[in-house]
Amino acid sequence: MTVIALVLAAGEGLRLQQEVPKAWVRVAGRSLLDWSASALARAAEVDAVLPVIPARRHPAMEELRQSWRGPAQLLEPVEGGPTRQASMQRGLEAARRQLSSLEWVVVHDAARPCVEPSDVEAVLAAARLTGAALPVVPVADTVKELEDERVLRTLDRSSLGLAQTPQAFRLRILLQALEKATSDGFTGTDCAVLVERLGVAVRTCAGRVENLKLTHPADLARVAALLKPRIGAS
Repeated sequence: MTVIALVLAAGEGLRLQQEVPKAWVRVAGRSLLDWSASALARAAEVDAVLPVIPARRHPAMEELRQSWRGPAQLLEPVEGGPTRQASMQRGLEAARRQLSSLEWVVVHDAARPCVEPSDVEAVLAAARLTGAALPVVPVADTVKELEDERVLRTLDRSSLGLAQTPQAFRLRILLQALEKATSDGFTGTDCAVLVERLGVAVRTCAGRVENLKLTHPADLARVAALLKPRIGAS
């Protein structure tokens, strides 16, 4: 089978308050895109990695090309769309043009640069059961459902999980999910919710707290501390 990893990196990342789009922000000496793409490329079953990047090109993309060690192939990047969903659509279209035998798709947000190859391998193993899977981590805090500034109720956190990426899907299922979402005018915050709307059972595997999403300026120091021990090791 052929597995491609899409790295969604087209967002501006305004909440991060940096001078460049989030993909090009450097942490521990490398761009967020570099950290994510290079980790996905070392996953045992990934054949190719395709970055979906901002419209504004940056020298960091050329740096990634020059330093690429694989073993997965680095495909030509594609410019993203105005939403995460549109970027994923463009990435899939580009992947299908470049790979004739594509069967599985792994979708990862470059904003999670602490991803490990083992995260990809675990979610692919889970996805083989139904065609779709994602990593989740347990909810550690008490969760309140709110209405304006009033608490409506306290939710049972034992049945809740926080979604992460990478998420893995059989290609035909993800394409069907995107087609339905487009037809219905639905926009989801991750890929899994699109597949859920088909009625496909989405499996889960254990996520890692360290695979955190970089969103706010305060996250930069936390991510840098996690990545520094990896410098020179990949």
